[in-house]
Amino acid sequence: MINPERLLELVERYTVKAEGGVVYRRYRRFRADRWYGGIATADVVGCNLRCGMCWAWRNTSFVLTAGQWMPPEEVAERLRKIARERGYEQVRISGGEPLIAPRHALAVIDELRDYVFVVETNGILIDRALARELAARPNAVVRVSIKGATPEEFEKITRSPRAYFHRQLEAIRHLLESGLTPCRDVYPAAMLGFSTEESERDLKRRLEAVDPRLPQCLDVEYVILYPHVVKLMETRGLKPIRAVTPSGIPAFMI
Repeated sequence: MINPERLLELVERYTVKAEGGVVYRRYRRFRADRWYGGIATADVVGCNLRCGMCWAWRNTSFVLTAGQWMPPEEVAERLRKIARERGYEQVRISGGEPLIAPRHALAVIDELRDYVFVVETNGILIDRALARELAARPNAVVRVSIKGATPEEFEKITRSPRAYFHRQLEAIRHLLESGLTPCRDVYPAAMLGFSTEESERDLKRRLEAVDPRLPQCLDVEYVILYPHVVKLMETRGLKPIRAVTPSGIPAFMI
């Protein structure tokens, strides 16, 4: 069993540093990407989960020493350059958990206040204080990516205790209580590639208990069958019920 808090300590040790009052993180690459209709993307190194279907596991999310150290200003400038060249209005940090070292992430968001900043997060690190910080930034849209539809599926996917599943839902609650509007400023996503119809309904009931509007804007994720993802799932004994090919074609596995 993987403890996300112990893993967080390890990730912080190797991928976060402070110099002269500035917090640096390791980044692997910067790129233009097709998601969200086009978005400038920075791939950050390090995550506090070890999901068995992670597309980024080889290069960023599972690694600790790859990439180069960057301060928030440099990250923002490189994202801004891509956005300007491509005509994008949205930017993001992907490939790992952006809210590790929250001071760094918040500083990047502040530097890019002229763009919509999509905060892709598993939510586990969002407490009331961090929720208030995110809510204070009008350009931030928070996408909480829930791993599985139930605590049991969360444990199967992440190999972390199922109690952390509930932290993801609590993150959404904290964000809403801080003043963010559901489905506009904050919305749930969920990896449902390993979920049954019954467990998907269970997740929607849980979301409805947080706010009745949330099930309406649930962003469904399925496993993308990149060869390196298939290899990872095989080593973890995972087989999705629903998946898609890298070109987006549905692939029903069972």
